Amino acid sequence: MPLWNIYHYLGIFESPEIWKNLAADITKLYTTIVGLSAFYVVVRFICLPHDTAFIGGEIRDEKPFVSIVVEHVAVHKNDGGEKAAQIFSDRINEALAPHIAEKGYDWESTISGTARDHWRINEMVSPTWNSEAEKRWAELNRPVGWEGK
Repeated sequence: MPLWNIYHYLGIFESPEIWKNLAADITKLYTTIVGLSAFYVVVRFICLPHDTAFIGGEIRDEKPFVSIVVEHVAVHKNDGGEKAAQIFSDRINEALAPHIAEKGYDWESTISGTARDHWRINEMVSPTWNSEAEKRWAELNRPVGWEGK
């Protein structure tokens, strides 16, 4: 599961349409490049007042700042070869550009990974990435019982 927590100031990312468009672009990264089921992708928008975020020990409000914290569980960079992390980071930048960079916002992102064996969906262990069972989950866009549970 990729879990995206997008921390942002009041005044940006404020409409459901904006949330939906950005979440769709993020989800597309995982469904088209990685081959994950869309339901694996969780995007949360967390709005913060301007005076609650400090950069370098100071409040900076001359332009919006967006902090993106991503937790990867379903697939890790080692699953795709040595250059996978750089390639995927580039794709993230491309997907986020119209929503963040092109609007002139400052931003940062970080991705960390959690071992799959600590992850459950509806109490089920997820199938191995790219296995027939995982492909079935992708096809149905939801978790279903499988023999490895």
